Amino acid sequence: MDMHEALEKAVQHWNLVSPVIDTPKNQEDYETLLVNLRDAMTLVENRPNSPLSGLIKAMARAAKEYEGTSLLENQGGALLALRYLIKLHGIKQSELKEVGSQGVVSEILSGKRTLTLRHVKELAKKFNVSPNVFIDA
Repeated sequence: MDMHEALEKAVQHWNLVSPVIDTPKNQEDYETLLVNLRDAMTLVENRPNSPLSGLIKAMARAAKEYEGTSLLENQGGALLALRYLIKLHGIKQSELKEVGSQGVVSEILSGKRTLTLRHVKELAKKFNVSPNVFIDA
């Protein structure tokens, strides 16, 4: 299939793909995008060359764009990152034993308590991200 044929095929299916990768307009759309992103990541788990990798990248860009324009205005970066990773991985507060009790996790997520250095290290390990993700500049 040449590039022109590929483009024609993409245009035919665009109305199905577009809603999946569009930047969310509100919190509900954002949460739906996160669920879809998590599901797509599960589909390609252990298959780095999956054709869905491009779709996942587009979905992640859409989520990041929404976060940059809508969420960061109201929340700190570290707290936002933690909330995002919790939603992305579909875990419950009780599953963050690295941080502490469910009460401690709840206080952190509500902004009543800040992350300690130990929390940052443990969360970085749990989510396989840089510790810098959980440090506000």
